[in-house]
Amino acid sequence: MDEDELLDTQWTPEAQQAYEKRAEELIEAIRNHVAANITRTGRQKELGPYFESAETLVTVARAFENAEFNWCGSFPLGLGIEDDLESDDGDEEEVPEGRMLSVFRRWDLNILDDAAVIAAGRAAYLRAWPDDTEEDAALRVQDVEMAAGEIIHADGIDALSSTEGLQAVRGATTILQHDAEDYETFDANPWGVVNDD
Repeated sequence: MDEDELLDTQWTPEAQQAYEKRAEELIEAIRNHVAANITRTGRQKELGPYFESAETLVTVARAFENAEFNWCGSFPLGLGIEDDLESDDGDEEEVPEGRMLSVFRRWDLNILDDAAVIAAGRAAYLRAWPDDTEEDAALRVQDVEMAAGEIIHADGIDALSSTEGLQAVRGATTILQHDAEDYETFDANPWGVVNDD
């Protein structure tokens, strides 16, 4: 880095003091995160505290990295250039080209009994994850939509039509040809080609 590009804070006593403070905070955050994580046993109830701890760790790590840059101009963890690294990755998936054939299918099911559907979803969760507990299933499946997702995961989408508490009403299938779009467009709205056509 050229001398003219150096920040005014670099090599100052204030930046050094802030850097030392952020370093201690990062060390403490790592210790707290490890202490919280090392006792996990794979239960669903542990995910909330884990993600909170991980978010705190990332926040503190970014503050440390900023403090190091303010002190000496370095980015030790590379957190500030993550997006650039991802965009330069040579192993990205090849973008589809030409024409695409897409199949869209819709099922409509009446919800007759929420509790029955949720119970079926929790049972499906336990079939997919037999080492988990009923408590895990209850935390994972808390509404009809979550239940349907677990039933599909465990038994396939056709299983919804025979799920207690649901009644299949109608369905429709649409097949479309369209120009291929990149993954960013697809991820933003997978159903966009239906709306466009």
